[in-house]
Amino acid sequence: MGLLGEMLVERGAISVDQLHKGLASSRQVGQRLGTQLVNLGFIDERSLLETLAEQHGVPFVTEKMLVEFLQSLDAGLLPEPMVRKLRAVPFRRIRDRIQVAMSNPGDARIIDRISNFTQFHVEPFVASDRTIEIAMDLVPTIREVPKTEDEEWLTDIVQNDVPVADWDQLWSATIEPSSLLRIHSRPKAAKVVLVAKYPTLEPVGATEGKVSAAITNDKEFVRLLGTAAKAAEVGEILILYSSQMLDRICVFAVHHGKISGWIGRGLPLDAAELRSFSVAASEPSIFREQDGSDSYLGPVPSGPVNDRLMEILGPPAPSEVLIVPLAMNGRIKGYLLGDIPGRGVPDSVREALVPAGRAAGNALAAILRGRA
Repeated sequence: MGLLGEMLVERGAISVDQLHKGLASSRQVGQRLGTQLVNLGFIDERSLLETLAEQHGVPFVTEKMLVEFLQSLDAGLLPEPMVRKLRAVPFRRIRDRIQVAMSNPGDARIIDRISNFTQFHVEPFVASDRTIEIAMDLVPTIREVPKTEDEEWLTDIVQNDVPVADWDQLWSATIEPSSLLRIHSRPKAAKVVLVAKYPTLEPVGATEGKVSAAITNDKEFVRLLGTAAKAAEVGEILILYSSQMLDRICVFAVHHGKISGWIGRGLPLDAAELRSFSVAASEPSIFREQDGSDSYLGPVPSGPVNDRLMEILGPPAPSEVLIVPLAMNGRIKGYLLGDIPGRGVPDSVREALVPAGRAAGNALAAILRGRA
């Protein structure tokens, strides 16, 4: 899957100069590159959709097509808050499948949330941001969300009575899920909401909460992993912990054979590129360099996937990066990638983050086992 801008230039849809102007404008206003290219008049919406469809390997749906489908849809499939948070509009049901319009159809997390909620197979279609905005006001929705289905993307980090496990035991094979968290009896205490607000994670909400914008020691890291009840919380906690050692950090999720951008922190990290990053795990990349080992620390060789990662990190290009896998039951479910611009990553940082990655992986395993 190539970069959108490069594909548009190769197709002759825009010039290199228009691409540079579009990139600068999209960063300035915080919009996707494709949306801004349309807003600037450099490309029409259909040409954008055709390119996005080729990029993601999915069909596209135009505004006219989507409105017609929604007008014939007489039953809601998703709660209204979920439609707006996920920016995903289900528009057609065919037996055990639902077709969903998305501006980022490569985001496996959104597809999984919809599939888990509806118990249907999800077929993603790409649509423009403008079309999604219009469709969200037209789609029939489920007005009430069952209390057992908490689809909030914001994270309630709360304190409970779970004792802190010994640091050395956190990633041991014998650890029990109950020692990490108690999903069914988590009390609602004072909270801090962490929002994945790129390029930083910012605490929003009650100032008396227990989590700040940094995690200062291993004990606090363990305690917070012990209170995590959602996968998103684990990612946020790992980012906060790692940020005291690395300047630029990205966490990638591995799901259904794809590596997708998840959470990032650090300037000048490109949020839009991180959110749109999705490649097959089998593609040659820097992630393959650590295959079978507990980490990779070294330079980033040139290559299609690696070059995209460098665009996410932004200038200056790293002299070396640290990659730590997040393993769950022997299977890699994510990667932490980070660097310190202008210099190498000390071995002491790798020695600290390798066990932290294992701890995060085991926290994810405990959460998923608790849902079973």
